[in-house]
Amino acid sequence: MQNRPASSRAGLWQRLPVIGRLLIAFWAVLLAGGAGAAAFLFHQQKPVVLAKITPPAQPEAPPAQNTSSIVSTPVPKEAARPVSSPETPHPAIQVAALTVIPAKTVPPTPAAPSTAVTQQTLPAMTPPTAVGSTAAVRPSSPAVPADKTAIAIVLQGFGYSDALTYDVLSRIPAPVAVGISPYVSNISDIIARAHASHREVYVTLPMQSAHPERVDEGPHALGYGNSAADDQRELEWCLSRATGAEGLTDASENGDDQPGGGYATSPDFAPIASLISGKGLLYLSGSAQDGRRTRGMTATAWIDGDADAATLDHRLAALLPQDGKPTKILLMVGPVTPVMIDRLATWLKGPAAGSFVLVPPSSFVDGGIGNDQAANLLSSSPLAPL
Repeated sequence: MQNRPASSRAGLWQRLPVIGRLLIAFWAVLLAGGAGAAAFLFHQQKPVVLAKITPPAQPEAPPAQNTSSIVSTPVPKEAARPVSSPETPHPAIQVAALTVIPAKTVPPTPAAPSTAVTQQTLPAMTPPTAVGSTAAVRPSSPAVPADKTAIAIVLQGFGYSDALTYDVLSRIPAPVAVGISPYVSNISDIIARAHASHREVYVTLPMQSAHPERVDEGPHALGYGNSAADDQRELEWCLSRATGAEGLTDASENGDDQPGGGYATSPDFAPIASLISGKGLLYLSGSAQDGRRTRGMTATAWIDGDADAATLDHRLAALLPQDGKPTKILLMVGPVTPVMIDRLATWLKGPAAGSFVLVPPSSFVDGGIGNDQAANLLSSSPLAPL
């Protein structure tokens, strides 16, 4: 019997060279080791994060009776984190255990009274009305008994200081009017605040005085050296600044500078006066020497607001007629100072107040004064000059 020859076809593994077998064995060991390491790391992880992310459900707490409840947590200080409100959950891990503790009722601590004027709230503003539309803001004139003097007061130089503005509005009675320079930067706001306290407003016309070399009336002054077109342009600028005011005046915080040759006393001022009247504005003359021919009022007394307290008290006391006969007094006071405000407020509430009635300046309005009226004003009116 012949022997069967051995099969000449070897398997795939046997046919691989030695280097191929080593490479396959190397990669097999590497893959097995990586899988084992991954399984080991997976089993070593602890489910702490899941426990914190999904805390156990708790019954809904009843509505808090005290809106000022305090939220506290027993977690250690070093691990504490800000906790968001229930309406806006924090994206980070939430603290699981929170305890709501009602806060103790603590009475509010009263604020210490403040003496700083600038910290006070000014009266609410009202939009300025159109030029000449003053009926809505002009205070009604109180009835003046036959045996009492009627006094109207205008405080010139109002609006330069926020502190003094508040002081006037809070301490001086409403019938007292204010005079404002057109150069005040926030004049619309100042006029609105004065109207909110039911006061009349008179805007100063910057006009050349009898001594222009001593008083600078600013870049928009009317008067000598101007052409008619220049005066028209400057008047229109002043009117644009006086929106909502009751009228215009030739007096300023520096005093009445028109008598004795001022622009308001010259014939050149007549066209200006006609334009003012055509706008429906009142015209407040600083003195009877201005020769006012327009609808308005004329000041009968002046007091320097920059004087000391004793001088102010003396001049206010001398304001009333000594013979006791009732009269009409239109007083101009300027500039506005802390001492002036204090002494005027005291005088208006003092014993002298029983002999007069405080009225707004428009109570004395007329169609203009003639020469005879001017003479009577100059001779019989109580004067307290600046």
